[in-house]
Amino acid sequence: MKDWFAGERGAYFFLWLGIGLIALFGVLEYRFPQAQQLETARGRVVWQQETRGALYFVLSDKQQLVLNAKGDIDGRQRQTIRDAQMYPVSVQFLRAQKTAIGFAPGAFYAAYGVAVGGKTVLSLDEVRSAYRRDNLIALAMGVAAAVAGAWRVRSFSPGRRRAGDGKPASRRSR
Repeated sequence: MKDWFAGERGAYFFLWLGIGLIALFGVLEYRFPQAQQLETARGRVVWQQETRGALYFVLSDKQQLVLNAKGDIDGRQRQTIRDAQMYPVSVQFLRAQKTAIGFAPGAFYAAYGVAVGGKTVLSLDEVRSAYRRDNLIALAMGVAAAVAGAWRVRSFSPGRRRAGDGKPASRRSR
């Protein structure tokens, strides 16, 4: 069996992988909410569970939220939520983006901003730039894969196949 990765199939794989990653970047940028889309929940944290990439928590008003580590590079918002059993916080979240987890029932909504006493911990623009920094990795990988795939597809095109020293193949060898 021939190695498909090194052949024409692999070239098209890289091309489509790159196009897919570029499209993923576009979708992630498009899905980031505007300030007017966010709702606010207020209260003390009554339950919290941290995972590798997120902090799940429930406020005293029974709102279930998740704060992704991706938008909180320095961890200030997550630390504020960890300490919020002692004082109330305001959390801006997007109801349209929800997730469910196995260790707690119900839907958890994506949180984008945390405020204590009316003072925001990180602005929405700072959170957006943290998300964008991670999303740019997908864009860079997509561009690299698309360029590599296009270059390899081009090398497999019939006009590019050359015999010996780069001269066109004779009719007998075709």
